Amino acid sequence: MDIRQLQYLVTLAQERHFTRAAAACNVTQPTLSGRIRQLEIELGVPIIERGKKFHGLTAEGERILVWAKKVLADCNSLRNEVAGKSAEVFGKVNIGVIPSADVATASLILDLKKSHPHAHATIQLMSHDEIHKALEDYQIDAGITYTQFSDAKKHSSFTLYEEDYRLFMPAGHRLQGVDAVEWETAVNAGAMVALSPNLQNRLMVDSTLRFLGVELDPEIEAETIPSLGGFIRAGYCAILPEFSALSLGAGIVSVPLIKPVVSHSIGMVMTKRELEPAIITSLADCAAQYKKPLIPEQTD
Repeated sequence: MDIRQLQYLVTLAQERHFTRAAAACNVTQPTLSGRIRQLEIELGVPIIERGKKFHGLTAEGERILVWAKKVLADCNSLRNEVAGKSAEVFGKVNIGVIPSADVATASLILDLKKSHPHAHATIQLMSHDEIHKALEDYQIDAGITYTQFSDAKKHSSFTLYEEDYRLFMPAGHRLQGVDAVEWETAVNAGAMVALSPNLQNRLMVDSTLRFLGVELDPEIEAETIPSLGGFIRAGYCAILPEFSALSLGAGIVSVPLIKPVVSHSIGMVMTKRELEPAIITSLADCAAQYKKPLIPEQTD
């Protein structure tokens, strides 16, 4: 058994097609099929449901796939660990981030870079569910998401800040300058825009409104918060997390939402491992010392 066999298996499971998997691995289809068949012989169990086309993995194959992903992730961590000088942290960390936390995440990565200038980071915008699936599949090293939905048996988590909600509106709106707005009033503040209904943030907004017996009926929905900025400046309103102010731009103001005051913990979530790579340990240290960025006062 070798690493390449495991890479072929993981790629085949992702592509679900022998020819595409072989192309992704830069080998011929017979080579890929033969190496996976060799893995089956070595382990003594069938991994692939046999047929002219790929029909999926056997039950044994699914269990082997989980181990293959973990082994490949650990191998990648090992490469990062031994790269460069032992006194410094090298390597790359992959982080999945929910849309409402993308700007706030920047300060966490900057803290990591201050301590370890040779560290690299890749940030991917994902939904809450996508982050947990990617953690399970070892596709990312950490996720910035809602910590209350994490499994303490599987995950380590560090709370970064509490996410509060505000009504965002164009400068000059009739509600600008008020101390706070009730949720029921906010829904009727004007034509609404919102994040897509598959995102956890939107699900929690909808849940709060259903509890109050009202419904959000946005005219426009988008996958990211910056995408809503132009619509809000043009006259629309939106219920969004307070950190949205950092990415929406000028010409937009907001007021806190009350009755109820809704707050959710945003934090960094990682899959528990017996041995963490140095770059992941350093990122966890930064998360433990994280300070919530200040949101500048909004101007017209």
